[in-house]
Amino acid sequence: MRKITVIIASLLIAITSFAQQFEAEKIDPQDFSDLKVKVGADFALQLQWLDHEADAELIDLKNNFNLPTANLNITADLAPGIQLYINNYMSSRHHNEAWVEGGYLTIDNLPFLPAADDLMQYLTIKAGVMNPNYGDAHFFRSNNAAVTNNPFVGNWIMDNYTTNPGLEVMYRNNGILALVGTNNGRMNYGRGNDIGDELVFHWKLGYDTNINEDLRVRANLSGYHVGEGHSGSTLWDGDRAGARYYNVMQLASAEGDNFRSGRWSPGGGQTEMNSYMANLFVQFHGLELFGIYENMKGVKGGNDQHFTQTALQAIYNVGDFYFGTRLNKVSNNDGSEVTRTNIGGGWRMIDYVTMKLDYVNQEYDGAAHGAIAGGKFNGVVLEAAISF
Repeated sequence: MRKITVIIASLLIAITSFAQQFEAEKIDPQDFSDLKVKVGADFALQLQWLDHEADAELIDLKNNFNLPTANLNITADLAPGIQLYINNYMSSRHHNEAWVEGGYLTIDNLPFLPAADDLMQYLTIKAGVMNPNYGDAHFFRSNNAAVTNNPFVGNWIMDNYTTNPGLEVMYRNNGILALVGTNNGRMNYGRGNDIGDELVFHWKLGYDTNINEDLRVRANLSGYHVGEGHSGSTLWDGDRAGARYYNVMQLASAEGDNFRSGRWSPGGGQTEMNSYMANLFVQFHGLELFGIYENMKGVKGGNDQHFTQTALQAIYNVGDFYFGTRLNKVSNNDGSEVTRTNIGGGWRMIDYVTMKLDYVNQEYDGAAHGAIAGGKFNGVVLEAAISF
């Protein structure tokens, strides 16, 4: 009996060690001794077996390895409670060359202003080129080769991710989270004559608590707001590394690499927009449930847009393995709809190596994919990842 108890206890410890992480914990200024630089990297390789069909001529998908992707990230401890982070794409689907994705400064302490010590116990300031902390969906997505936070291969259908120059201030105390931020709304803002003074604003209000040692609940509501007359936001159009399902639903006559294949969203270029996302996360022992309700209304090219996204994800962790499913649906005011079902699992072989197997089935209803009315793709993708 004692052996059984020890085995069960060990299994529960292994399960909880893979608990989902959201915002990074505050940096303890007492841990700083001197300038310290850490170099890390991410690598991902996929073997794709996907088929697609539609009432149009599509390219012939092959069962083969996709282009391996790689990230190089640098973290520097600059002072007590102050840290710099920079991410670089060394190999990505959409770019042949290496380039800087973004970087930002995290301030959890103000060593040059001791009078603010009491206030900074609860505040975190971030400034730089970064993805706005709008909603919780981005904590479960793959960022080029950094794929270990995503239990599946593909990201959300309506995938909000962009890297904009901006500033965020976050307050955390006793499970309460409140965040306000602003950014310029676009990538590459200020090139040539593309200079203006429009800002966009985002916020998050939530509560994250361990009700007991077995049960964790996190709930929040976020907003993202683009004022009238903005030159065009990129909230859902800013992931330049490319989607993780390669070349699906691509017309045989289409030019370019269709690097956003498999996604569907309002796109970029909104000159006015208000979007809200509500999220619920529940963890009980090895079971993790995550939900999304997102509602966006905006104006693009003088036309009204209204998109709604819903999703439910269930993951169960057993030791070094996990398995689960994800249901994702996006619809708009033109009567189009895209639905996706994922079933899969993974094996965390060691702390830095993960294997994933993902079955995906995605169906289109209406003109949700440009010139293609209807259609679907499905199949299996095997993904191996190294992150350290």
